[in-house]
Amino acid sequence: MLPLTGYKILDLSLRLPGSLCTQILADLGADVVKVEDPGGGDPFRQTPPLAGSTGSFFQITNRNKRGLALDLKIQRGREVFLRLAEKADILFENFRAGALDGMGLGYEQIRKVNPQIIYCSLTGFGPGGPYRDRPAHDLDFMALSGLLHILKRDGQLPPVPESQIAGAGGGISAALGILAAVVRRERTGEGGRVDAAVFDGLVPFLGLVMAQRMTGGGDNRESLVGGAYACYNVYETGDGKYLTLGCLEEKFWKAFCRAVGRDDLAPDQFAPEPRRSALLDEVRALIRQRNQREWMELFESHGVCFAPVNSPEEALQDRHAIHTGLWFRGKHPRDGEVPQQGLPVRLSGVRPGWRSHPPALGEHTREILAEIGFDGAEIDDLITLGIIRCG
Repeated sequence: MLPLTGYKILDLSLRLPGSLCTQILADLGADVVKVEDPGGGDPFRQTPPLAGSTGSFFQITNRNKRGLALDLKIQRGREVFLRLAEKADILFENFRAGALDGMGLGYEQIRKVNPQIIYCSLTGFGPGGPYRDRPAHDLDFMALSGLLHILKRDGQLPPVPESQIAGAGGGISAALGILAAVVRRERTGEGGRVDAAVFDGLVPFLGLVMAQRMTGGGDNRESLVGGAYACYNVYETGDGKYLTLGCLEEKFWKAFCRAVGRDDLAPDQFAPEPRRSALLDEVRALIRQRNQREWMELFESHGVCFAPVNSPEEALQDRHAIHTGLWFRGKHPRDGEVPQQGLPVRLSGVRPGWRSHPPALGEHTREILAEIGFDGAEIDDLITLGIIRCG
């Protein structure tokens, strides 16, 4: 049995951070009801590229959920939602800070109908502070946090990472907070509020950098892990491809020196300038003498800490990623095989994954309302009024 089996979650998530959070909880066994506006639902449903008839971004973050289409802008729709909240264990939302308070669905209002509920809000910057109401996307969060600055190289603009680092960090942080609140409720019987922020979710990615800066260290040109040293860097191979060396520990650096027949380089691993830069240039020239595959075979046989710089396509075909199920395709009843990301943990040796397809808009509306006591006539009336939609 999965650890969250039996827990009911009302999911008001949109786009990446929130949908990732609730998919993690759904993978862990929770009954997640994705509540969407009947007029179109999660914007990721229509965002290209499409996987079948639905946006691939939606498909990869909404498996194992049930779909309920309910208009919360209408008072009767909010009344229906409150009835759902009475039976829920967890409510998750990622609207702007305070938005649901004005609709009568904030934490204080919800706890009146369900004192034990765990109410999680994932916002951009948290419930308070000068940026509380500031709009932002992934790139903005990374810029404010200092992450873009440390990714910048001399003479170049700061990069625009294709990876949604801030959004993923925020979603995972929210899931962690919810799980902690679940443990507390099991021990004390008390629900409570969980506040998570996408901006705050970047902190773990910057820990080593800030540890250096907060103790007076220099910029990335002086950092052990910022490209200043030959033992920890990216290199171009003779065939125009790239590989990394991650030989921070002395044993790995010595293994590299043995592999390339240059034991004389071992004492210079952390040499100061000007030897530091000279060593880096020397290793660059050395790595260009063979192609990527040749270096990979040599380094693997000598126990060197290294990796090829894979494209996303190559990463999908990586033998370890395939073996462990990090990326896979789920069989959708309407859209065929749709791309999926694996849950990044195993439980008793098993990685929880696909149990049910990402729901169509309102796919389970009728059965969900029936479970909390609505009869067929009431549901039909709500459909006629446009308050709900059945997929």
